[in-house]
Amino acid sequence: MKQRLKLLGTLFAVLLLGACGLLKENAEAPTTTAVQETTQAPRVEVKADGTYTMKEYTFVSNGKKLYARAYIPDVQGSVPLVVYSHGLGASVEHDEEVQKTLAKSGVAVFSFEFAGGSSSSSPKSEGATTDMSVLTEVQNLRDALQFASSLPFVKADQLYLMGSSQGGFVSALLAQEVANLAGVFLLYPAFSLPDDIRSTFPILDAAPETFNLLGTKISKKYLADVYPIDAYEGLSKISAPVHIYHGADDFIVPITASKKAIKSLKDARLTTLDDTGHSLTAEQQAQIGLEIADEIFNGMK
Repeated sequence: MKQRLKLLGTLFAVLLLGACGLLKENAEAPTTTAVQETTQAPRVEVKADGTYTMKEYTFVSNGKKLYARAYIPDVQGSVPLVVYSHGLGASVEHDEEVQKTLAKSGVAVFSFEFAGGSSSSSPKSEGATTDMSVLTEVQNLRDALQFASSLPFVKADQLYLMGSSQGGFVSALLAQEVANLAGVFLLYPAFSLPDDIRSTFPILDAAPETFNLLGTKISKKYLADVYPIDAYEGLSKISAPVHIYHGADDFIVPITASKKAIKSLKDARLTTLDDTGHSLTAEQQAQIGLEIADEIFNGMK
């Protein structure tokens, strides 16, 4: 019996020592933690010190031949593209310094003249101003975007819209249906236009057949097309980030219109331009061009 107890004691001691050794090994075993490293793309320093080439194009929209010009950076490879829409009665030269600054910063700009969109005595695109409306311009922009995005110097995944005044409003309307835009830039966009037309002509049938709007002769078609539009209702459909620039002293399109638009947009910011009306100086255009280029290369805030 004593011998059996002694044997059991020896066995227990061996097991105890083994367990202690195992605990010691486990205690001393190094622990490894998986660390996932994240790398952030280096910030691109944007300078408007490059050169560019200007090329002219024509394309067809709604049966009309439209004139366009592209400012193409003199760099290797494909580049981001901004499709620019001018304001009522203007042309491809509208806010031209913004366009040129973008090109000098490495961003291509495709600027076109709407059909009947220019009040010039020698417009570059076909069409009469009395045949033009916001909806015809939306179609023109739709066709311009399709044409420009296929050009060989364009990065297909970096397409942007930019527009001034009525061109900004038109850009916002088209952006509601285009899913692959990387961003939208609006310069004093005319979000107040439908409300202004309805308040000016409370009864559409009583409106004149032609009407002078800010120096541009328009027709009842223009009034009828814009009359039912809610400028803010569809803004939530825009998936791309939006940056609006608007003058604090704009009496043609009050900045309150853009402030209202911001509330409906999913991802947007508003830059207020102090002491500025419904136009931009050359210096402001150059500065805005640099800021837009920075957002294109480093991300929209």
